[in-house]
Amino acid sequence: MSLTREDFLRRENRKAQKENLRLWRSMDFVLLLVSLALSGFGILAVHVAGTDANGEAYATIQAIGFVVGFLGAIPLAIIDYRVWRRFLRPIYGLAIVMLLAVTLMGATVNGATSWLDVGPVQVQPSEFAKPLMIVVLAGFFAEKAVGEHEVFLKALGIIAVPGLLVLVQPDLGTATVFGAVFLIMAYVAGARLIQLLGLVLAAVVSGVLAVKLGILEEYQVARLTSFMNPEDAGTVGYQVAQSKMAIGSGGITGKGLDATTLANLGFLPEDHTDFIFSNLAERFGFVGSVALIFLFFFLIWRILHVATTSRDRFGVLIAVGIGTMFLFHVLVNIGMTMGIMPVTGIPLPFISYGRSSLVVSVMSLGLLQSVAMRSRSEVSKQPKV
Repeated sequence: MSLTREDFLRRENRKAQKENLRLWRSMDFVLLLVSLALSGFGILAVHVAGTDANGEAYATIQAIGFVVGFLGAIPLAIIDYRVWRRFLRPIYGLAIVMLLAVTLMGATVNGATSWLDVGPVQVQPSEFAKPLMIVVLAGFFAEKAVGEHEVFLKALGIIAVPGLLVLVQPDLGTATVFGAVFLIMAYVAGARLIQLLGLVLAAVVSGVLAVKLGILEEYQVARLTSFMNPEDAGTVGYQVAQSKMAIGSGGITGKGLDATTLANLGFLPEDHTDFIFSNLAERFGFVGSVALIFLFFFLIWRILHVATTSRDRFGVLIAVGIGTMFLFHVLVNIGMTMGIMPVTGIPLPFISYGRSSLVVSVMSLGLLQSVAMRSRSEVSKQPKV
């Protein structure tokens, strides 16, 4: 007996509903809970980091950023991540256009032209360029033999354009993020060690020449060298010294939420952005600091788990790129507050005040959920032996 059109549509609808249910059951809930915990802690962090006058305003803006990011993460999780392989050129073009727009009509804040005024809101395109470039590189590396020198140089050219555009702003922090993500993704994709070492050497030589030729401004040089000679680094050295003092004064359990801190007294600059970890360490002490660091490394571990269980090369590289981005941010930002890394202005993911950074962090995990959900769903389809 042949099926009527209505019966066929009804059967296909049931199959689609069953597939959607299997997909949502495959969500990585551990990853979701960790991201929610970090985002919640971040909203609390910017609230207590601000003064009595602006702490509530900071927290409100941060909460709005989380909501926007979460709403953006939902469709990114629903859409099969493999779809983006068909749109690599438009994605790359979008990243370049955004960065060019900043160069031509961007707003300058703290000496860097890194923001675009979109109505009443300031957006930082370089933050959005990070996951866009991860997708582009993942697509390129998934299709090419990066161990071949011509392919490696082409990949280097792909990342060099946005890298140079953010350097012009100047935003050295984002440029180093691009570099770190490229190195790790290229390594995982099969690049030769000699290629990667040559790239690192070229970057170091270029940096030294930029300093010697006066291409970098004095304050940029001071930021890069402050961790080596903090007493000779002027204002930057003072910032790092106050940061270390704040961390040390927190003791084991911290001074508490309502205590008077170095930040309250005006001694800790950028206490809600670059040096927010120092502020939190003073309030929550060693115990709170370790708990936050544990959450971050648990997040990184979970991202690596997604990478190792992904069913295709594109998904693996997306997960590796996102994991590298978060890990680099955490290591550099916390190391900066302790005086063991250069002061580059890289935010602490989910924690530092900044809508663009938070929106991008949350949406990046939405893309990662798409990888995790497809991998788990496809495994569940396989017949059990």
